Amino acid sequence: MSKIITTRSIKWVVGAVDEAVDSEALTSVEIIDEGAGEFVQVSQSDLDGIKMNIKINPDEWPELLNAITHALRMCQEAPK
Repeated sequence: MSKIITTRSIKWVVGAVDEAVDSEALTSVEIIDEGAGEFVQVSQSDLDGIKMNIKINPDEWPELLNAITHALRMCQEAPK
């Protein structure tokens, strides 16, 4: 029996078009599986180049999305 082979997108990089692929100014979003099921990891580097992650379980996403959306709406514009 032959296996079905496919291509799967598991990582996306978000940032300015002119940034290098390894730039610390970029945000990575990727699907990770450490043995207990898949989750999404969002990563950014701080000014010292230290990588910071947030791991999101699919079951938690609806409430996280609501909280993040609410927080973004509550952000005030900086005075000009």
